[in-house]
Amino acid sequence: MNEGPALIGWIVDAQVDFMDPQGRLYVKDLGDATDPGATLIVDTLREAAAWMREKCDLLVYTADWHGPEDEEIDLVSPDPLAGTYPPHCMGRSEDASERKGAAIIPEIRPTHPVVLAYDASPNAASVVAAEAVAQRRPVLIQKTRFDVFTGNAATESFLGALQDALGGSLAFVVIGVARDVCVTQAVDGMQARGYAVTAISDATWGLGLEPEVATLARWAQKGRVATLAELREPS
Repeated sequence: MNEGPALIGWIVDAQVDFMDPQGRLYVKDLGDATDPGATLIVDTLREAAAWMREKCDLLVYTADWHGPEDEEIDLVSPDPLAGTYPPHCMGRSEDASERKGAAIIPEIRPTHPVVLAYDASPNAASVVAAEAVAQRRPVLIQKTRFDVFTGNAATESFLGALQDALGGSLAFVVIGVARDVCVTQAVDGMQARGYAVTAISDATWGLGLEPEVATLARWAQKGRVATLAELREPS
């Protein structure tokens, strides 16, 4: 264990549909046809995840886990500015080929994670936290909305139980996509709840819905923004 707060590596939505250029909602700047997109950060994500496995007390992956009935899925006229998108990360689909898009990319896919199901209860969250800590296994949080705190109602209970299981306060290192949607909702939500957060700027990619400089500045006001190289520097 680390001295001070327990350190949690938090990997946001590094899923095939977001990270693969052939995915159903590949993360790239929606207003820039020349943007190569999130494939550029795969190596950085891999290196950051390796650092987390070595340095963090626990790794947590979040994953969109959609069904066609979810509010953020619009089959007819999706509008990102209104918070709706075409089908993606359909982890609850009856179609096996659709479900493949919800998988974490193979470069950083967790082995035998403890799953916090999208419809988990607070009691289930406590069991997941205790099992993950006792068995030193990563956690996969399924969510039905981009915001992990509203997309899985048990997230807050899970963090409380995780704090109890690890015997102290929590601090987070956050990477993933999309920077201006799921990542910022995770970081903003953690900071609003008083958690210490370090966001790794070169291990995120955005959709261009908010300027990168604005997102990073907001995070830095209440926490730390660092590159992976800076994260690796001895304290």
